[in-house]
Amino acid sequence: MCTAIKINYEDGCVVGRTMDYEVPLDYNVIYLPKNYNFCNDLVDNPLYSTYKTLGICFENRDPLKDGINEHGLIGVTNAFSGFNLYANQQKTGKINISSLNYLTYALTNYKSVEELIEDLPNIHIATKNYRGENIISPDFHFMFTDSTKRCIVIEPKRGKLIYYENPYDVMTNSPSFESHVRRLNQLLDLDNLEDFNSTKNLPGGYDPISRFIKAFYLTKMNIKPNNSKEALSYSYNIMSAMTMPNGFVRNKKYNHTTYTRYICSYDSKHKILTVKSNTNPTVYQLGFEDIEHEDKRQAFFLDTDFIVEKLK
Repeated sequence: MCTAIKINYEDGCVVGRTMDYEVPLDYNVIYLPKNYNFCNDLVDNPLYSTYKTLGICFENRDPLKDGINEHGLIGVTNAFSGFNLYANQQKTGKINISSLNYLTYALTNYKSVEELIEDLPNIHIATKNYRGENIISPDFHFMFTDSTKRCIVIEPKRGKLIYYENPYDVMTNSPSFESHVRRLNQLLDLDNLEDFNSTKNLPGGYDPISRFIKAFYLTKMNIKPNNSKEALSYSYNIMSAMTMPNGFVRNKKYNHTTYTRYICSYDSKHKILTVKSNTNPTVYQLGFEDIEHEDKRQAFFLDTDFIVEKLK
């Protein structure tokens, strides 16, 4: 239950996302240096990072949920439930990897969306390792963008990863990206958005289809930012309309509530990560120039207590 958007400004773009999750978890920011062994592939070969990367993870573990690398490539994961999305065995001559680690692999090894697409036929995601053991390989799809502002969605389809150009600059969850686009066109005249009665007819639900339409409309109708700072501000404003309060959605399967744990936004030009928790309105920022000892993996933790500052 997550939403991602992209907002362009003159010489860059920002990507914002909500992280909505249904079970208790801890999350934090991590920095991954070059030449770092972030995981082994499914035949037990070590995989190393080529580029420095910043992102957010769960439980201080290496698989990233969203992130940016030193060249401005930005990526996010979203849940994408389906049936037999991935193969159950490896393929010779491919990079065999779990979906859990694919985003980290992409951000640490590609400079751009173009490079990522060129290498996509060499990637094989599976649910078992070379010993036939089940591994953690969640149902995910991915959104990527870079400093050129090109945006794509990558989804598994019939055992392969395929990509879609994403001029809509939005991603939520299942159904497929193609299905979201069909629903969008059924509701909106994309060439005449100003004629749409948004106060009456814009979907208000929190299902993935409603969130896709709402996020698209809010993003496209938003005032155009003049610079990266305004784009970041607008991304947080739009994402605040997509957040889910704690207790709003009850998850009977886990006996917990699904709600927004954090909102983050990345800037492709300045290569920075910004993030705020659901309990603290303060937005924290980290860039590559802030990293000391850049040859070491590092973890950073948000203050989740409610913080206010006195007016002066």
